[in-house]
Amino acid sequence: MSALRPVKLAVFFDQAIHTGGGYQQALNAALLLKKMPTNIVEPIFFTSHQNNIETLSSFGIDTIFLPLPLSSRIVLKIRRLIVHSWIFGIWKKLAGVNSFERGFLKHEVDLVYFLSPDLLANNLEEINYITTVWDLCHRDDPEFPEVRAGREFEGREHLYRSTLPKAVAVLVDSPLGKANVTRRYGIDKERVHVMPFMPATGAQISEDAYQTGYIDIRQKYKLDVPYVFYPAQFWAHKNHVYLLEGLKCLEEKYGLKVGAIFSGGDQGNLAHIRRITEDLGLSDCVRFAGFVPNEEIPYLYKQSLALVMPTYFGPTNLPPLEAFFLGVPVLYPDKPGLRDQVGAAALLMDLHEPESMASHLTSLIENPELREKLIEKGKAVLVKNSDQNRLEILMTVLRDYQRRRACWG
Repeated sequence: MSALRPVKLAVFFDQAIHTGGGYQQALNAALLLKKMPTNIVEPIFFTSHQNNIETLSSFGIDTIFLPLPLSSRIVLKIRRLIVHSWIFGIWKKLAGVNSFERGFLKHEVDLVYFLSPDLLANNLEEINYITTVWDLCHRDDPEFPEVRAGREFEGREHLYRSTLPKAVAVLVDSPLGKANVTRRYGIDKERVHVMPFMPATGAQISEDAYQTGYIDIRQKYKLDVPYVFYPAQFWAHKNHVYLLEGLKCLEEKYGLKVGAIFSGGDQGNLAHIRRITEDLGLSDCVRFAGFVPNEEIPYLYKQSLALVMPTYFGPTNLPPLEAFFLGVPVLYPDKPGLRDQVGAAALLMDLHEPESMASHLTSLIENPELREKLIEKGKAVLVKNSDQNRLEILMTVLRDYQRRRACWG
């Protein structure tokens, strides 16, 4: 008789739906866990956002609400300040298990999987955890206000330095992500596992479904010219300015008029991008769509000339993978990590020269064969990062923990 039993895995969903790519990646990971063999893991899904319950249910994920009001978060923070074991022992004897961990212990959880980087992991005093690192862009590009202002840099450093060393496993998006985690935070490389991103579930639509719910994007947004698509919230690092300058160069140097549709919420930089759009005389062909329904996303991609994503942050992003899935060419930055994500499946832009974007778009317009070659190469990238490959990475981590967990009662 084996001492092994399935690992009761709490899958903690701590993102609200409006958080964009982070939410989508967390959703992908949660759906992947539903495919795990039941003799290895028994997943139980939790969320700290009540609004997520209905959305997750639409994907077949039954979720337990774990409320964390401000008062509870303050108490948890005070409790984390206690570092001496004997003082903590007295506190715990008086106060008992903390409110966050209690929710998991009630369901006899063995292990918690944080689908996003989360300081709440520090409140697990008895249960082990897996954590996630999407990027370390505050170290790669610290000059951008979103990772510098308001002590954001210090907050991220505290998050990673306090949560990574205690994690059973750290899941990252790429080999460069793994190298950065091990080098910058001294984490043993054996505990860092590369699990590549996959396209958002909402972007994975069949051709039949596409035709059934057809939306004419240019008609909806009143565009009389071809357009490029850029789904990104309006942070400075998303570099919308470069795309606008590239469109202006395309018009002035190559005589080609192309528009743009930007989707995503304002994170403080939208007014600046609107001003630049007006200053460059592009208001007639640039549209700001805001947050769009999931069902519209495939149409925005498939009817575009290309996905153009001149972001500074990486090392990987979801939109290129979504474009690959939907058969759309990609223009992407020529930066470490980013170029590794797409390989030869994208046209690489020099972020110092908007003319390089204009030149690539001209090639796409004038050379239909180039478009088809890029689409074919994009599909090949997705084959390498299939769900089966990602599932095997998770199974490796959980099988190892399953064996270790059998050592204690």
